[in-house]
Amino acid sequence: VLHAPNEAAVIDEFKEAAMKIVAREQAVYRELPEYDYSTYTFICCYMPQASGDGMEHRNSTFISGNFTLDSTGLKRAYGTVAHEFFHCWNVERIRPKMLEPFDFERANMSGELWFAEGFTSYYTDLTLCRAGLLPKSDYVSNISGGLNYVINQPGRQFRNPIGMSQFAPFADAATSIDPVNFGNTFISYYTYGKVLGLALDLSLRNAGDQRSLDGFMALMWQRFGKPEISYNVADIEATLADYAGYEFAASFFDHYIYHSEIPNYQALLQSVGIRLTKAHPGQAYWGASVQNVGDQLEISGYTTIGTPAYEAGLESGDRILSIEGQSIPDVEALENRIASYHPGDNVRVQIRRHGNTMMKTVHLEENPQLQTQLESPGVMSATTLEMQNTWLNPNK
Repeated sequence: VLHAPNEAAVIDEFKEAAMKIVAREQAVYRELPEYDYSTYTFICCYMPQASGDGMEHRNSTFISGNFTLDSTGLKRAYGTVAHEFFHCWNVERIRPKMLEPFDFERANMSGELWFAEGFTSYYTDLTLCRAGLLPKSDYVSNISGGLNYVINQPGRQFRNPIGMSQFAPFADAATSIDPVNFGNTFISYYTYGKVLGLALDLSLRNAGDQRSLDGFMALMWQRFGKPEISYNVADIEATLADYAGYEFAASFFDHYIYHSEIPNYQALLQSVGIRLTKAHPGQAYWGASVQNVGDQLEISGYTTIGTPAYEAGLESGDRILSIEGQSIPDVEALENRIASYHPGDNVRVQIRRHGNTMMKTVHLEENPQLQTQLESPGVMSATTLEMQNTWLNPNK
């Protein structure tokens, strides 16, 4: 069911894309669920007055957006379709035990959302790439977004993926409307789980014996989803041990689930022909977001733990008066000024806070942003190219 002010050709294009998504996700689990009424329904509304949302149900999904289905809008729509349909296995039937019994009048706390939502998020773009709806180069480039967020945010020092999942009732709505520094202690389990899904998938593929996250998800489906037996974190680990061996599962969970270590993404990505490098090597970085407020420049939002701005004692709302005695009138001037320095330089920043003028010294560092890029086929070995193809183009 599609409600959108588009011509029939666009509607047909959307329908064909949805069918490709269904086929690719069905291939992961090797079968469709037995829907309660023998069918699954996509209920989609793309109108200017609609609010953006996507919600999975056992036998359907409701998706809405306030954009039109032009070339850009279609790409946005495909991602939500892929995410919500994957849920008809993972979440609706492979579901966390802590969510039961269902009570829609109380907050649900679960330690498994890194798997339920995060692994579903991993499969969202992967499905689009496999279905030919997202170019391989774009898929690879997009990987860096999740890695930058999880690797460069400080929240991992406070909670592991289980703890981030359990914090969902306090994060999903409240922090989006309150001026807090929650980003210093919380990492979304959607993105955290997404990059862990990537790490597990590539780790399994490197372990050999034709293992992959596809095979593991199919086993989770047979063991928990198909018979509708709910699971907990220990069940995921035990199933992984049965699939890939006790030592593999124990190591992965100890390092990355029960603790907050970062997998060796550089080596994992290199195994499938992807380079993970610094996006701006040698570029000075101070780590604060700024905005113009009237004719003044102000730090917008909290400063992130560990960044030069945070270590210098800069805070949200500080008015930036000058850097090394030179006035800074706008955002562009600030960016140009910081760019004129080098990592390791100390710069004096004059600010006004609560009516008081003060000087802070910022020790600049190298920009930590990462980028992911495809290696050219001529550079990759035959083994690497084959691994990449079996990952991004299975069954072809």
